[in-house]
Amino acid sequence: MAITGEELLSNLSLLLYDGQGETWDDDLKTSLVNEAIGLITLARPDASAVTESFTVIANTPKQTIPATGIRFLDVIMNTDGAPVRKTTREALNDTVPAWTTTTGTSIETYAYDEENPKTFWLQPVPDSALSIELVYSDTPDTFTIDSSSIGISDIYLASIKDYVLGRCYGMSTNGADLGKSASHMTMFYKVLGLKLESDIVMKQVQEA
Repeated sequence: MAITGEELLSNLSLLLYDGQGETWDDDLKTSLVNEAIGLITLARPDASAVTESFTVIANTPKQTIPATGIRFLDVIMNTDGAPVRKTTREALNDTVPAWTTTTGTSIETYAYDEENPKTFWLQPVPDSALSIELVYSDTPDTFTIDSSSIGISDIYLASIKDYVLGRCYGMSTNGADLGKSASHMTMFYKVLGLKLESDIVMKQVQEA
């Protein structure tokens, strides 16, 4: 069962031994939860992945994910069930030189560049407004105390807690709290498969 905004904020207060929110109030914790969700979504686009039917733009190979999308992830199939295979633009250029102008009634392959995360390319060029099953990372709803969930996969709940605890403890002048901050932030970045700059961690540990 998804955790609600009120439940998460209450749980964070207990973990911080600040049940009344005297040191870190709900507005601050809410802001930090949203920071954590943003960082998680940036590092792990699958955390906010959605799969939906998408109507392509006819007569152009270039397509763009919906306006709220963050990053293209995959095209699974045409909505009639015909599968769509992944390729690269380089491979298409070599094997199908006229792929940017050749039209068709069913999509066979798609290409995508990491450097252009909201755009993908279809081959053959759709001759009408065809539908495909598209997977993309969507922008999560803003987290509030009234939220019915955290807006991304629940498997990242512990990471959100680590981030909020790390940031809150990092605001303290107490050496022990700074040590806790370094520990939580290191765990947050480790779980996401990111490298936390060692000088930040070492600085906090040395000041503890």
